[in-house]
Amino acid sequence: MSASSPLYLTLAERLAVLIKSGTFTAGDRLPSIRQTSREHQKSITTVLEAYRILEDQGLIEGRQRSGYFVKPPEILKGQFAAAQKRPATPIVVEQSAIFEAVMDSVADHQVVHFASAAPDDSMVPHAKLSTISHAIGRRLGPVALRYTPPMGHRVLRAAVSRKLLGSGIDAGPDQIITTQGATEALLLALRATTKRGDIVAVECPTYFGILNLVRDLGLKAVEIPVDPVTGLAIDDLERALKKHRIAACLVQPNFQNPLGCLMPDDHKKRLAALSARHGFTLIEDDVYGELSHHGPTPSSIALFGGDVIHCGSVSKTIAPGLRVGWVVPGQHLAEIKRLKTIQAPWNASMSELIVAEFLEAGGYDRHLRRIREVYLAQCTRLREEVIRHFPAGCQVSQPRGGFVLWLEMPPDFDSEVFAVRAIARGISVIPGSLFSSSGRMKNYVRLSCGRVIGERETAAIATLGQLAAELMQR
Repeated sequence: MSASSPLYLTLAERLAVLIKSGTFTAGDRLPSIRQTSREHQKSITTVLEAYRILEDQGLIEGRQRSGYFVKPPEILKGQFAAAQKRPATPIVVEQSAIFEAVMDSVADHQVVHFASAAPDDSMVPHAKLSTISHAIGRRLGPVALRYTPPMGHRVLRAAVSRKLLGSGIDAGPDQIITTQGATEALLLALRATTKRGDIVAVECPTYFGILNLVRDLGLKAVEIPVDPVTGLAIDDLERALKKHRIAACLVQPNFQNPLGCLMPDDHKKRLAALSARHGFTLIEDDVYGELSHHGPTPSSIALFGGDVIHCGSVSKTIAPGLRVGWVVPGQHLAEIKRLKTIQAPWNASMSELIVAEFLEAGGYDRHLRRIREVYLAQCTRLREEVIRHFPAGCQVSQPRGGFVLWLEMPPDFDSEVFAVRAIARGISVIPGSLFSSSGRMKNYVRLSCGRVIGERETAAIATLGQLAAELMQR
C-alpha cells in the first residue's frame, strides 16, 4: 500500500492483517466505530469506509444494533461433507454394538468429550435457575412438588405458546403437551401416527436417537439424503413416496443434527404441501431451532400447513438435566394426550415451574444471544483445529446453527475402529454408522462443540488427527 493510498484503504489493510493473523478470530466483536476512530486517530467516516471494505472482502459482517463481527472462514472446496445418495429402500434398523460403549463414556470426567451433544456447564444459567428454584420453593412450598397434570403445568404451556410464536407456530396452551425432553415428544408423535411394520422416512444422516425409536417401535425406515446446505432432499422424498406408503417423515429442518444445515422456507412450504397431498405426518424435531449462528430464529414447517407435529425442548438452550420438552400435536392432539396419560402422565413438576418462570422473566432472550455467539465461536474454533490437524481427504461441515460438526473421511475409513481407538486415548467421538438406519456411513464422524474449547480439547483434536492419519495409512 503506497503512502498516497486513501486513509480508509490503509486502515482496512491494517485491520485485515490483524484478522488474518488471529488477533481477532471468527465470532469476535470488533471495536466500535468510535473506539477504532480514537485508537487509530482516524475520522468516523474513514473507519466506516474501512469496515465497508472488510465487509466486501468477506472478513467481517455488521449486525444490527450489535456492531461488527469477524466472519467464519468461507467454505473451501473439499472441506464440506456432501449428501449421500442411496436407493430409498425400507430398512429394519439394527442396534450398533458400539452405541452403549460410546454412551457409557459420557459420564467419565477423565475423557475429553466430543461425543455428547450437550451444552457445557458454563452455558447453563445456573445462578438464575437456582434463584428461581428457591423463590418457587418459598412461594409454593410442597405444592411445587406435586404431580403435574398429564398435559403439564399450564403456566409452562402458556410460556411455550408465547415462545413458539417466534417460529410461526400459533398454538394455545391447550394445544401443547409438555414432555420429559424431546425424545418423549418424538416417541409420542411416532406412536400416534404409526403402527408396527409401517414405513417412516428418516434423514440420512440423522440423529441416532430417532433411529433407536424407529427400531424399538418395530418400524421400517426409508433413508432420504440430506443436502449439507438446504437439508432434506425433497426430490428424493417425492420419489420415495411414489414407491412406498410412508406413514410419517421425521425431519430436523432447522440446524440439522449432525450437519447443522438450515432448510429454506420455500423447501419447508413444498414439504408441507407433500404432506397434505400424500397423507403422511411430518414430525418436526426442532431442538436446535433457536441456536442460529446468524440471523433470527427460523420458521417451523407448521407455518406452511400440512400435517405437522412439532417437538422441542430446553435441553440445548437452558439445561439438559431439567428434562423439559413439549409436543404440539396439531390434528393428533386427542391421541397424543391419550398416549401421554397412559405412558408417562407425570413430568418433573419443579423443572416445569422453573422453566416457565425463566422463559417469562428470567432473561431468556439475553441468555440466547450469549450462547449463540459462544456456539458460533466454538464451532469455528473446532472446525479450524480439524482443518489444521486432520489429514488431507477429510471434509468438514460448516454449520449454520447448533453446535456439532460432521466429518467425512475417505470411503474406506472405519469410524467405528476410530471411535474405539479414540476412547482408548481418553477421547470420545460418535462414529457415523450410528446416524444411518443401515449403519453404512462408516466413513463419517460427528464431533460436538458444546463444551468450551481449551488447551485440553485442542490437544485432543491433534491426537484425533494423528489417529485418523494412522488409520488412513493401513
